[in-house]
Amino acid sequence: MQHLFSAFRTLMNPGYRKYILIPLVANLILFVIITGILATLFSDVIDIALNYIPSWLHFMAWMFWLVFGLALLILYGLSFTLITNLIAAPFNGLLAEKIQRDNGIPMPEGETLTHIIMRTLWREIVKLSYFISYGLAVTLILMLISFIPFVNLVVPVLAFIWGSWCIAIQYLDYGADNCQQDFNDLRKLAKRPTFQTFSFGGSVTLLTMIPVVNIFVMPLAVAAGTQLWIKDIYPLMQEQKLINQA
Repeated sequence: MQHLFSAFRTLMNPGYRKYILIPLVANLILFVIITGILATLFSDVIDIALNYIPSWLHFMAWMFWLVFGLALLILYGLSFTLITNLIAAPFNGLLAEKIQRDNGIPMPEGETLTHIIMRTLWREIVKLSYFISYGLAVTLILMLISFIPFVNLVVPVLAFIWGSWCIAIQYLDYGADNCQQDFNDLRKLAKRPTFQTFSFGGSVTLLTMIPVVNIFVMPLAVAAGTQLWIKDIYPLMQEQKLINQA
């Protein structure tokens, strides 16, 4: 959470404003679209899920409604984040680079704007393939657990943990990609400061679940994730010589 407060102070500096305008506009447009779709489908999806509950468990329908509802809310926050970040990836990369340079991190030189756009978009595809492949397995497991009375109460918790990990990796990766850090190396080292990684991811996940607030989360999370990468991940990369210096 401290990185979010620090990031907010950073973004208040005039030199950062030009890096957050376009992502905010993109967020606003997608917020209207995604939130509208969710509002339309929410009750229908819940009703369909409840239809699969055996008749002898109907007295516990409220519990299943709560579990499915929380899981959908977490899915909404995660989906909103992944889609908006795919579109705004080049701008997020530039914001992360600005923070890295201001903190004295050596950056690769000579990249053209076209190369930056292609690099960041390809990295988003790499991340999406990871999130989707593992996410399908996690979703299947959670769906099976959700039909077990009382045990299904852990479904929102497990979904939140998975979502927090994905969000943390999503925003730690902008600084990593700028310094040409391999995505697999980032995933491994992000587990080292476990508390910091999951507390950051959890805080951002909670914010993305709140309509309207989630419009403004992306630049704040990019800045906070980059600062966390500088403080906790970058030293590990130097120690293991896993980073390309300029």
